[in-house]
Amino acid sequence: MKNPTHNPISFEEFRRLIAEELQVDESKIAQESSFIRDLLTDSIQLVELMLRLEEMGVDIPVDAAWEVETVGDAYRLYKEHVQAAS
Repeated sequence: MKNPTHNPISFEEFRRLIAEELQVDESKIAQESSFIRDLLTDSIQLVELMLRLEEMGVDIPVDAAWEVETVGDAYRLYKEHVQAAS
């Protein structure tokens, strides 16, 4: 899902990508969902998720990825990165 116009994808699209990658029911994913506590994601899965999202054109800066605890954190960083790049 390349996004050449530098407009961020919606949270719903972002949530769908995470659900697909983590093989989790999309209805379990909310902005406040913790990757570790709520979605039972381990550190390897998180790295794989970040790499997969990057392949799809959803970039989250590596140095900022350490701050990501919730789905909302990831989406906020993604949006900030897209807006700064435009």
